[in-house]
Amino acid sequence: MKRINIIILLFVGLIGGLASTSCKKSFLEKPKGGSVTVDTIFDSKNQAQYAIAEMYYLCVRGYFPQTYDGCRPEAITDQLYIIHPAYDWASNTIGTGSYITGNMSADANCDYGFGSDNGPGYGWHYKGIRQANLVLKNINKVADADANWKTDVKGQALFCRAMQHFEAFRYYGGIPIVNKPLDGDSKIAVPRSSVQSVVDSVVKWCDQAASMLPATRASADFGKVTKLAALALKARILLYAASPLYNTPANLKAEVSGARFGDGRDTVLAYPSYDQERWNKAAKACKDVIDNAGGAGVSLFNTGKPLTTGETYATLGDYESVWNVFANQELILVNTANQAGSGFVWGQYLSSKLRLAQWGVKNNVPVEFIQQYEKIDGTKWTLPATGADLPVDMTALNLDPRFYQTIAYDGKYYSSQRGVLAYYKKGDYPTDGNLASSDAGVDGYATEVYKFVARVDNMTDNHLAWPVFRLAEFYLSYAEALNEYQGPGGDATNYLNLIRKRAGMPEKHPADPSSFRDAIQNERTIELAYEGHRYNDLNRWLKAKSVLNGTLHGIQTTARKGTDGQLKRTWQVVPFVTRVFPPKYYYVPFPSKEISLRYLGNKSWDGQNPGW
Repeated sequence: MKRINIIILLFVGLIGGLASTSCKKSFLEKPKGGSVTVDTIFDSKNQAQYAIAEMYYLCVRGYFPQTYDGCRPEAITDQLYIIHPAYDWASNTIGTGSYITGNMSADANCDYGFGSDNGPGYGWHYKGIRQANLVLKNINKVADADANWKTDVKGQALFCRAMQHFEAFRYYGGIPIVNKPLDGDSKIAVPRSSVQSVVDSVVKWCDQAASMLPATRASADFGKVTKLAALALKARILLYAASPLYNTPANLKAEVSGARFGDGRDTVLAYPSYDQERWNKAAKACKDVIDNAGGAGVSLFNTGKPLTTGETYATLGDYESVWNVFANQELILVNTANQAGSGFVWGQYLSSKLRLAQWGVKNNVPVEFIQQYEKIDGTKWTLPATGADLPVDMTALNLDPRFYQTIAYDGKYYSSQRGVLAYYKKGDYPTDGNLASSDAGVDGYATEVYKFVARVDNMTDNHLAWPVFRLAEFYLSYAEALNEYQGPGGDATNYLNLIRKRAGMPEKHPADPSSFRDAIQNERTIELAYEGHRYNDLNRWLKAKSVLNGTLHGIQTTARKGTDGQLKRTWQVVPFVTRVFPPKYYYVPFPSKEISLRYLGNKSWDGQNPGW
């Protein structure tokens, strides 16, 4: 089997306990009167495994809804609308209600933590970093382990440290670099480093980890990163670093107005000047992932079946199979905690309304995102304002097959357990559809995300896993970086079209860098939808200010009796919410507590990002 699973069965019980206790204090801090010390934890391999499991729990995150106020990370993008303000409580982990209205604050920002009751997300990055550093510092103390085992664990810890530095970087820009365990009771007390220093550090740690980690692992060792995962993290941060938010070309300087200081402090926000060579470094790193994939047993999931024709594994299209088939060959690194786990009591309620077909949080899909799916012939289209029967009209649009494998809508047959979905308001029909209402009342909102929502295998959740890295990402990242460095054609066009062909879409051959940029950005938006990429993609492309300022709309259905006496789901486009994206949103504010400690900046600057 090729997949890297994050939750090792041996540690399931342990991690459940750590999930609750870690919210209050850092692991390995000695409690008053207690006997647990670093020396006892790292006394043997068996004991050390507990520290390693905690490191994975903190450092390699999945983003399925879990806590009562959790949500999909897309709730703050154009891919998803959680009804505001009625369901703001259900997405407080990232402060969706305040974020989408332009009211994000330092103490209610969008950094994804472990639930708002457990403190800001910022501190959790450094809990993970501290745990990785503890493992790195102490693993040599394990008396019954050989040198090869210790080297492997060091590689895992280097990866985990790099991962959480990257996770903090993607929100805040330059952050404190911490490469040794700090005392659990003291403040971080390390100032912010430049973007260049953070990126260089993560790349260095990934290179070191890749040299220590194996290409593959035995099935008994599922749950551990490999060389390919380290190469994937390196490629991702280099792609981000080459992108306009951090590597800003002259023609996009105006886009970051309001998100820069205009002085030397800007080194924590971006590189001092644009350098096209950064795109070349990103392209080479992505190609390194692709070239090493075969040796890791990883390949694109492509059986030549673009269409889903049923609700069994055998009848899924290849795209839908990628997120349904357990341990499939495209996955480089996953977190296997899903809604089937005991720690995810709220997960099924918050990931969709259709999952349980009772009370639940609707994961509504805006029309503006739906229209980014092309027709099957590759052409663009615009949804009309009204229609006579939504399921008939959606079928007639004949969209990219990935639309039908991602988005549920009123009148769609879902599964033998759910049958035909009913989101409609009753109109002149006797009753509202069973999915028509929310805590805000009957709304008739008629489209919902079903990616990562159980459908096959009797609607069980056990086969679902959060894809931290999968190979398709790096096909698209390679194509994007190549185009920015040397223009379209060759490998850039080839790797773009390998993804399109798998999906059942026609090839594209953009003739110039601008046209290719539009094509690859749209392809990435569709292929990686609801996998946690959209927030950072919009930011790093400097597109968030244009995409997320304005009104998002939805489809609302009402039941009518047709002339034949049958139910017709008439529909209209209605406003969801007016979004506000101030330029300062490009960099998330540090929590006010951290700012008050005065360690992030210098004598004349508190270290906060511009505008906050």
